[in-house]
This record gives sequence, C-alpha cells and structure tokens, in this order.
Amino acid sequence: MNRGRLGRYALWQFRDFWVERGVAILIIGFLWGFVLIEPLRRTMGPQLQTVGAQVLGIVIQVASAVVSLAVLIALNGMVSTDRKQGYYRFLFAKPVSPVAFYAQLFFVYMAGVLLAMLVLASLLHMVLPNFSVINYLLYAAVIYIAMGGIGFFLSVTSRYDWLSLAAVWLGARILRDVTTRFDDWRGKIVQLLPPVHKLDDVANSLIFNRTAQMSDVAWLVGYGALFFVLGLVLLRRGSLAD
Repeated sequence: MNRGRLGRYALWQFRDFWVERGVAILIIGFLWGFVLIEPLRRTMGPQLQTVGAQVLGIVIQVASAVVSLAVLIALNGMVSTDRKQGYYRFLFAKPVSPVAFYAQLFFVYMAGVLLAMLVLASLLHMVLPNFSVINYLLYAAVIYIAMGGIGFFLSVTSRYDWLSLAAVWLGARILRDVTTRFDDWRGKIVQLLPPVHKLDDVANSLIFNRTAQMSDVAWLVGYGALFFVLGLVLLRRGSLAD
C-alpha cells in the first residue's frame, strides 16, 4: 500500500474513532460540564457571564480533567486490541508498514480528540465568555502528546494499556508529591517519571492566563514524544504477534 492509499485510509480511521470513541468522549464531557455548570447557573444567574477567578479556576480544573479522560479513551487499545484480537493479520495482509499505519492512527485520533474538545469548549464558551477556546485546544494538544505518547508506548508493549497508562499517570503524580521532601536517591529517581506535576501550572497558566512557561510545555511534550518514538521503534523491530 503506497502512502497515498494509506492517507485516504485516514478517513476510515477517523470514522472509526467517532463510532468507537468520539461519541463517548462527547457524552462524558457534556455530562461533566452540565453537572458543574448547571448548579452555578441556578445560583448565580446572569452573573455567571462574568465569573471571578475562583469559579473559573474550578471550571479549568474540571475541563483539564476532561482532556485527560478523553486522551485515555482515545488511546485505549490503539495497538494492543489489534494484537489481542488478531486484527493485525487482516490490517497488514497488504504491504503496509505497521509503523506508518499506527503513526497515522495516532495523529488521526489526535485530530478527533481536538475536534471533540472544540465542540465541548465552544459550548462552555457560550456560557462563560471569558473561557478561551483556542488556549483550551492548545492545552488539549499538549496533553495528548504528553499523555498519549506514553499511552502509545504502553499499547505497543502491554495488553492492558489503558490500565497501565492510568497507573503510570496517577502513580507518577502521587510519587512526585510524596518524594518532594527527599533529597537522596529516591528524589533523583522519581525525576525520571512523567512530569505530571507540571499539569496544574500549565493548565492554569495556558487556559486562564493565556500564556505558559515554555520549559514546562517542552518538558511535557518532549517526554511524550520520546515514548511515542520508542513505540514506533518497537513496532519496526518487534512483532505484533503475541
């Protein structure tokens, strides 16, 4: 299969994303937003249009959590499902590179996640005009690469990628919080974990203040991109067969 044909197949990948994952992301995101906004609307009424920093900070925390959940849903079984179910035998019956196929799938799903976040952010912006849609999409792109790169690597190496990703993501946050008081080898080893301790600062500064420390963004993106490349290397050198 040449690159042109593989590129056209992206439309089918995009369709599969919405059928299998996109609708679920929209429903979950809408329900979370409704549960958060509806009590505020009833309590504040017209004043909700000009909420203060405290209320907007709560909205940003929930909105950033929706992004992480959307990425977790999107990356679930990206490679591991094809391997467990044996679908790779049909997918690669024709001369198509697994590296090119799954790299394209990764970015097609990224486009799907960003489109879903655009819909949810646009609805939220209608209620809260000072909520920045563009900066929310930038944050979603950063998290998709940071979290999705790790998820892609785990999907290549593990049969239970979504559980592994959740454990790594949450475990890294807990360990970083616990080991902040250690100055010995424990504090140094934990620095190798995903930089999840930067998430709150990046979310608040990028979405709320519409700017962010480039070093924090580069750390998150670079960490995820590294594991994405490692996943592609394993796909190239390894075998999809269990």
